[in-house]
Amino acid sequence: MSQSTPRLGPHSVLLIRREGGIAHFPGLASPRRIRCAQCTEEQRQWIQSLLEQAGQYLDIEGGADRRRFCLEITEEDASTSPTWTLSFDESQAPAALIRLWQHGMLEE
Repeated sequence: MSQSTPRLGPHSVLLIRREGGIAHFPGLASPRRIRCAQCTEEQRQWIQSLLEQAGQYLDIEGGADRRRFCLEITEEDASTSPTWTLSFDESQAPAALIRLWQHGMLEE
């Protein structure tokens, strides 16, 4: 598991993508990029709690047919390498994270 979840700030960018599975469908794998600069403070706090919830799951080894969610946080004003990453089995993903990846809708 990765280090503890960093605090999201106005310059943070969250990348959510899904990987794996038997067949690759680009539309299903497309990453969702959430720029915290475009979020309210309440939305950033909601995302923060969602990431902390996802960070509690253990990484289960899956077979080739299993899908995984990969989360990355980068800072807009920093280098291109992520400051934090987390990867876990799709079956462990919180429903709100799946909706965020699918629709980009922010809940509070």
